[in-house]
Amino acid sequence: MFKNLLFVSIAFFFSIAGYAQSPGALDPNFNTIEIGQESFDGANNSVYTSAIRSDGKIIIGGDFTGFSGIVRNRISLIKANGRVDFAFSGSSTEVNNSVYTSAIQNDGKIIIGGNFTSYNGTTRNRIARLNADGSLDASFDPGTGANNVVYKVAVQNDGKIIIGGNFTSYNGTARNSIARLNADGSLDETFNPGTGANGFVLSSTIQSDGKIIIGGGFTFYNGVLKNYIARLNADGSLDASFNPGTGADNSIFTITIQGDGKIIICGDFTSYNGSSRNRIARLNIDGSLDIGFNVDTGANDNVWSSAIQSDGKIIIGGSFTSINGMSRNRIARLNADGSLDASFNPGTGANNSIFTITIQDDGKIIIGGEFTSYNGVITNRITRLNTDGSLDTSFNPDSNDASTIITSDIQNDGKIIIGGIFTSINGSPRIHIARLNADGSLDSLFNPGTGPNNTIFTSAVLSNGKVIIGAILLHIGNGKKPYCPTQCRWKP
Repeated sequence: MFKNLLFVSIAFFFSIAGYAQSPGALDPNFNTIEIGQESFDGANNSVYTSAIRSDGKIIIGGDFTGFSGIVRNRISLIKANGRVDFAFSGSSTEVNNSVYTSAIQNDGKIIIGGNFTSYNGTTRNRIARLNADGSLDASFDPGTGANNVVYKVAVQNDGKIIIGGNFTSYNGTARNSIARLNADGSLDETFNPGTGANGFVLSSTIQSDGKIIIGGGFTFYNGVLKNYIARLNADGSLDASFNPGTGADNSIFTITIQGDGKIIICGDFTSYNGSSRNRIARLNIDGSLDIGFNVDTGANDNVWSSAIQSDGKIIIGGSFTSINGMSRNRIARLNADGSLDASFNPGTGANNSIFTITIQDDGKIIIGGEFTSYNGVITNRITRLNTDGSLDTSFNPDSNDASTIITSDIQNDGKIIIGGIFTSINGSPRIHIARLNADGSLDSLFNPGTGPNNTIFTSAVLSNGKVIIGAILLHIGNGKKPYCPTQCRWKP
């Protein structure tokens, strides 16, 4: 984590009291204060999905309820430098449960799927479409939606949407774990999977010819044995020309298609069609194992995500700590033949699972997951890497946008009230509000408890010494203060 040092500009008030410095000179008796975000930098819970917009901004979704100390319920837009974009639905975005998947349409609208049942108070069962500014797109109406989790959304070239998950119906019509929607959110009845998958679908990828490869925890598709992977025709029927044999021996979590049509699969499996393949394999177009892709001993734990670079190299992320017997903590890059790419060096890597990987046009790599550090640096659940695997320090959620004094006021005794976006002062917890002594040190007698749970934008000291603050608040100080949407008052 990179801590910001901020010199409070109100120091100039003390020059009028007879100090010998020239006007505007810094008062050396006024201590610099250190404002920190600590564990609030980045997301405060898991990031499961990320998608890059055409302007370089990044949509993230997951289980988080805050990003760098700012309320963001399970979805957020962040700028290319890692800072929250406040223009994305303001502070009102509210998804009431997990967001597991996201996809950006050509028109910039955003499809999200997960386990939620409402968006900003409007019923949306496990799937919704947002406008580019984060507001709900009312023209996308899923009706009663999916009756259980949506894990994957994929947008076809014609604007229709493939959804996969663990549901058994969509808007009241039977659909087992896979369905296709029209562009308006209604069920596309021309896509008929029959009895569908007998287990969850975690991944769906659309080929250039419109066929759809699905992977997950199923063993049958429409009554035909298909262990964890299948390919569908554009109408939802099983494509018999894709023959995986006995398939994988356990779940497939992610599927990516190379430029030559070959298929990278990753998951929790240890064999494919009877051949040893630890959690990563490449298939030929017909579903057979590509023996030219040799991952040797493979990954020693789950591979949750993969992305293919323009040069054909493959980035993988997951829960593993080694690849081919070499230490690689949760992220690695493979050469096109499956061997470990030693030029990609993540150091000690991530300290917990990586669930999502997205490659920018410049080759830099966005990763999200459950981790709280990367190569020893605090990076809470999302960060960006350079092309060699090192941490990109220009991507920094701990910034002046997310660790800022927005308002200050001086009491009659010279003490200073400050408010804004911060969680500590000189190492002491102070959530969004604090009082400083005249020398700039923290006044420990002013204790707001857990403080307000959102940004303070304005403050004023009354003649009786009480303090008015203005903010968007849900609670103050261990819940002992009532909800106050515009302002509250503290005793001196």
